Amino acid sequence: MAIAKKSMESDDTPDNQSHSQSLYRKWRSQTFDELVGQEAVTRTLKNAIATGRVGHAYLFCGPRGTGKTSTARLLAKAISCLETDVNARPCNKCEACLSISEGRAMDLIEIDAASNRGIQDIRDLLEKINFQPNALRKKFYIIDEVHMLTEPAFNALLKTLEEPPPHAIFVLATTDPQDIPATVLSRCQRFDFQRISLKEIVERLQYVCLEEKVKAEKASLELVARQATGSLRDALSLLDQLIVFSEGNITLETVKQMLGVMNSEAVPDFVEALLERELASGLEQISNLVQSGVDLKRFNRELVEHLRGMMLLKANPDARELLDLPNEILERMQIQAKRINLAELIALLKIFSGVDYNLKVSPYTQLPLEIALMEAVLVETVVQPQVVTRQTPSRTAPNPAVAYREPPVINQHRPTVQKESATMYPMDEDELPIARTTNPTEVRKEPPVINPPRPVAPANQKESPTTDGANLSLAEVQQVWGQLLDKIGSSQVTIKALLTEASPVGVEGKQIMLAFKYQFHREKISQEKNRIFVEEQCSQILGRTVYIQCVADEGSSPNSAEGSARTDSKNSGKGSSPLDERSRAAARIFNATVQDFD
Repeated sequence: MAIAKKSMESDDTPDNQSHSQSLYRKWRSQTFDELVGQEAVTRTLKNAIATGRVGHAYLFCGPRGTGKTSTARLLAKAISCLETDVNARPCNKCEACLSISEGRAMDLIEIDAASNRGIQDIRDLLEKINFQPNALRKKFYIIDEVHMLTEPAFNALLKTLEEPPPHAIFVLATTDPQDIPATVLSRCQRFDFQRISLKEIVERLQYVCLEEKVKAEKASLELVARQATGSLRDALSLLDQLIVFSEGNITLETVKQMLGVMNSEAVPDFVEALLERELASGLEQISNLVQSGVDLKRFNRELVEHLRGMMLLKANPDARELLDLPNEILERMQIQAKRINLAELIALLKIFSGVDYNLKVSPYTQLPLEIALMEAVLVETVVQPQVVTRQTPSRTAPNPAVAYREPPVINQHRPTVQKESATMYPMDEDELPIARTTNPTEVRKEPPVINPPRPVAPANQKESPTTDGANLSLAEVQQVWGQLLDKIGSSQVTIKALLTEASPVGVEGKQIMLAFKYQFHREKISQEKNRIFVEEQCSQILGRTVYIQCVADEGSSPNSAEGSARTDSKNSGKGSSPLDERSRAAARIFNATVQDFD
């Protein structure tokens, strides 16, 4: 027993205590000037102390490791300090400051709300709050992680928090202010703590290394600061481990070795594989990372940060100041950003930003990242449907800066369908519709103009002989129908299955009428994405621009193009009027169905 007591006393000696104390505790800020990265908070509190306008309740909220508890202790020291010059408080020399710094002040009560969160704990606090302070001027209650209190506990605290005794001051600290009731927020002065910048963390680490007589490369401290993600406490904890690991000589390689950080070129090289769409190279890099023991979750986070930087530089080349990164990394990031368009970058970010959770829960180590790589290599097919294929023919030259890669289609502009026997009101090319509709109520109503003059080409304009000018026959379409199904089936098996139950039944100009036995198949092919794909394949097989219209198979077998008009009107027995012809022409343009004529 005596030996144990002697050992305990030996462990409490100042030398052993200083050696065993963590760096983030040893180098906790002792004055407002030492507080890192919170200038707005420190200025407000110093002014409140100097003018005697100290509040009775404060709420400090912000990310972890940004100085909330340290600021609460500084506020307690400054108010209790015996220094006559209020601007020099805390002095860290008087008995009040020393007792708080050494943790022996009885009037400074720190409560962990995560473990003392019930109503009974708050009742015990309220029973003791009326006692006068023992040594300090005020009694300070610092409630850390206050958002963990239960609702009854908050309710019990409300009245005292609103009107505490004159000798009591509350400081509530939390990382989740959104979980605190509004009735509590309204009774406190709120201060929001910001994440500490990379530069400020590096400067603080350099100061600590200098005082601890530890050699450290600046690049190694920058890497530590990036791993801390704005938390000075995390950075000091990592530095504490590195001092022991590197035996007092911290280099970039020792940091990477201890933290399991990959080579600095690993992320840019992986992005290079994405840009070149080299699937084999990307898979090999992932395998090498796993073999070298790199944390894939950390690698994926750095990859997302790299892609985000490329996105910002692509959107605004002058946004380098938004990225707190070395110049050599920014230069390569900017070069890579020039080789990809913004839409593809956004698609890559969406893919890899969802991998972090899958890596955390998946029993397969690298499978989520490998699947994401394969999806990213096929990102062109993801971005491709965003291209507008049904658009008004532009009278001005397109802007190459915003042009997307178009699919290999001869002509994607849908012409005005016009037959010699049709008496349709002529439409200006700017009025051509972009989208189609199957709702007959949305069909454009044209004025009843009969036999309008057909537009005549200028005398100096000659028509270029193209294959589009030749008449397309139903027999020609039926002859290549099987070849078309095979071509479609090589890339889109589902669309081929839907077309197997269809057959070409008529041709009108450049429009092919496809009859379907089942309504479901007809509706799926009528969807704009599928219809455009079928039209592209037909155009390539036939060597001319063609369009399709999906109709229902009513059991008849028309032998000509005129016979296919049975689906456009239910009054086929009635005579064809100019209004009938205009309605059918409009229905072909909008891919609609004429229900009836009045």
